[in-house]
Amino acid sequence: MMRFLLAALLYFLCVNAMQGQVAFDAFADTTNFATGNFTWTHTPVGTPKGVVVWVLEATTASEDGVTGVTYGGTSMTEVSGSPLQHGSGEFGTVHCFFLGSSVPTGAASVAVTTSNANSKVGGSVTFTASDDTELVDVDATMNSDSQENPSVTLSASGRTVWAGIGFYSGQNAPSGIAPLTNWTDRTEDDIGTKTMGIYTYDTIGSSDVTAGWTQTADDATMIAVLVAQVAGAAPPRNRVIIID
Repeated sequence: MMRFLLAALLYFLCVNAMQGQVAFDAFADTTNFATGNFTWTHTPVGTPKGVVVWVLEATTASEDGVTGVTYGGTSMTEVSGSPLQHGSGEFGTVHCFFLGSSVPTGAASVAVTTSNANSKVGGSVTFTASDDTELVDVDATMNSDSQENPSVTLSASGRTVWAGIGFYSGQNAPSGIAPLTNWTDRTEDDIGTKTMGIYTYDTIGSSDVTAGWTQTADDATMIAVLVAQVAGAAPPRNRVIIID
């Protein structure tokens, strides 16, 4: 009897743990460069509990050409360190926005409002979870005129997290850069002598994450994020019925 009770308890805990964690849902992006306000459609697979949007901007100076982003008509919050402006060498700016509660369901329009005519691209990621989601770590420290294989370490703090990056590179073609091991290339956009892209991490886990990409020494600017279900969120209840 005791052995059966222990087995039932372990199953209960494992199922709750799996159902209570954040999980990658879907990715969508623009299909070409935009020079004014622009939109794209994001179609979730499940019921989204969080959204991250990156907007990548090719500039000719240190500029912030994005004034706001909405997802399904709901305003998103720009993350700490955004916009990250690369104002020397080959100029570029990375923007990142987050929404972790009251996320609209179904296909949603991602709308970006702008204040200049610089070329821009955007991409969005949705997440599923049992509750709202939040940012666990944001790193906007990578901003260099000449960096080989740029990377940063994101701290999971023991949380179950998802990771992603939006980046700008002075590399002159996407063929010259690549994701790190266990990362997926979601989009790479070649804009003359520059490349802009979004990569996502393949593993949902509680370990710290090395975020970046491979390239020869060149301009490198990146905003990297970790997303988790809100701390202390109650997992779904499971009923264990024991018949003696």
